[in-house]
Amino acid sequence: MATDRDVIIVGSGMAALVAAMKLINEKNVKIFTKEPRTGGNSWRAQGGMAAAIHQEDSPFQHLQDTLEAGCFHNDPDMVSILVNEGLSRVKNWLKQGMTFDHHNGELSLGMEGAHRNRRILHAGGDQTGYKCMEFLHRQLKDHPNIQIFENEMVFDLIIGEGQCQGVLSKNHNGTIVEHRGGHTILATGGCGGLFEATTNDTAIIGDGLAMAYRAGAALSDLEFMQFHPTLIKYKGRVVGLASEALRGEGAILVDETGRKIMENVHLLKDLAPRDVVARVIERETHAGKQIFLDISAIVNFEKRFPTIYRLCKNAHIPLEKGLIPITTGAHFLMGGIVTDSNGRTTIPNLYAVGEAARTGVHGANRLASNSLLEALVFGERIGEFICKEPNMPTNYARKENQKLKKLLKNTVKLPSKGEIQYFVSRSLGVVRNEQNLSKLIQWLEKWDIQSHFKIDRTLWRKEELEISNMMIIAFLMGKSALERTESRGAHYRTDYSLPLQEWDRKQITLQKKERVASNQ
Repeated sequence: MATDRDVIIVGSGMAALVAAMKLINEKNVKIFTKEPRTGGNSWRAQGGMAAAIHQEDSPFQHLQDTLEAGCFHNDPDMVSILVNEGLSRVKNWLKQGMTFDHHNGELSLGMEGAHRNRRILHAGGDQTGYKCMEFLHRQLKDHPNIQIFENEMVFDLIIGEGQCQGVLSKNHNGTIVEHRGGHTILATGGCGGLFEATTNDTAIIGDGLAMAYRAGAALSDLEFMQFHPTLIKYKGRVVGLASEALRGEGAILVDETGRKIMENVHLLKDLAPRDVVARVIERETHAGKQIFLDISAIVNFEKRFPTIYRLCKNAHIPLEKGLIPITTGAHFLMGGIVTDSNGRTTIPNLYAVGEAARTGVHGANRLASNSLLEALVFGERIGEFICKEPNMPTNYARKENQKLKKLLKNTVKLPSKGEIQYFVSRSLGVVRNEQNLSKLIQWLEKWDIQSHFKIDRTLWRKEELEISNMMIIAFLMGKSALERTESRGAHYRTDYSLPLQEWDRKQITLQKKERVASNQ
């Protein structure tokens, strides 16, 4: 018998585990991940966690930087929660034993793009995500109220009586299982795996977004996909990410002649917002230039950035001249499943957190190192909120579902993952236009994309489910990008290169920002 005390979490990254930490003393938690628990993006995060922890910094300054990087498309009230609660929650983590890097006995604070202060906490140099995940797993280890189901793909939500009642999953044997519970949290990450070049784990393809949409939840801002300016690419192959922290410590972007490509482009030069830097690199690359990160100014590079050094050495990249060859790649989705400040979606008892959620904190372009902070703040908020919810008796008894046994598999033709990545990369890349966006939508319509919104996929194989999810999100992103006839942040259209004044939230945002400041 499942009860309201059972909480289902889909995904096993940082946002999922943070929520679980807050829940396990009050609730029974079941975590599902379609990969091993060490998969996903959180383990790979090289950048740090932004927090206005220095005495000369302030949450208000952090708020200003976040709004400006987000092109004032952010929800300022949600940003205020992020930067203010973020500071106190980071301090609590330090008390609980999370260790960030120190220098001369003080926290070592890094600088990254679009920040005006050094406020980035790192752990293990460029291994912050890995160290945070290790910390969380230590906290959760052997707790009696948590179960982690690895290699089990959740493919649809169970909706009944107007609310989410649980999930349907398919385990590594292909067995279909119902899991019922009082609360379901989607923490499945973004959708970088839709693109050919990405910083993401390739399994991150928007599964949670597709499930939520099929169930009737509201999604928003899917056109805002952030592209990281500095993926390491050598001999035609992307081998990993070169963290923005490199530029924070003095690395500069140059072409093969040594020309500094960010000179006279932006006041912050190499530390300009990511959307600006990505477009410059894209332009230079299309002009036939090879772009490099010149790391010669960084002292003790191999010790300061051990992960990046190891990626370069394993790829046999010669570092004698201090140059790392780079390109752009899909990185972070600012949009997603619409939530309130407690992670609630538009479907009762369904929550979303992390990159899967559209909280409104990132606007049109995420400020560097705000993603781990978002996972901490809103992961804890969801856990705290659910713990306050009353435990009501439910009728979530798990029973043999005779309907599943009688289903006939729906036969449907599907493209390959590679085909989807090809069309998405050429239509929804750093630079967009109506012609390419329309081509993507028309191509998906040839595969009867509309049927994927409601079709029963229970008997589909895992790969078929993933392809279906990729198609759904590619279609929704394409439609969103086509409808936004302006350029704003990470969404840049050559046919509408300026922002639309009627879509400009700057004035109301500034007024709210002043109100938030007066309450500090």
